[in-house]
Amino acid sequence: MTLLKRAKPHLGVYEKPFWACVQKDELRLQKCGSCDHMRYPPAAVCPRCLSDQYAWTQVSGRGKVVSWAVFHRKYLDLPVPYVVVSVALEEGPMLIGNFNADRSSLRLDLPVHVIFEDAVGDDGQPWRIFQWAIAEDAT
Repeated sequence: MTLLKRAKPHLGVYEKPFWACVQKDELRLQKCGSCDHMRYPPAAVCPRCLSDQYAWTQVSGRGKVVSWAVFHRKYLDLPVPYVVVSVALEEGPMLIGNFNADRSSLRLDLPVHVIFEDAVGDDGQPWRIFQWAIAEDAT
């Protein structure tokens, strides 16, 4: 089996915990310790109440497609065309990732769920990525 080739993201102080969870097949986001707001991207303070208290909380990994783009130009050795979707999670935040299904099935509000796959970074080292697949209950 050939591993997917994906560039590793910049791992700043707030991104490291997110990607460490992905490496364990877990999707976790910051949840504010004061107002319970779930947030992404990770940050130093809650955008709702400005509290600096938070915990990395596991989310369902389920959501609905709110938009997508089809890339026809080759970037980072990804075979074209490929689809990137914006997904509104059940918990509220939106995450962006590759769509791991036939693009002809795409539509607004399409139920999707997160999947984790092995990849190889531009440094040649293996790592895990998350992508979006059509949920079993999609109708």
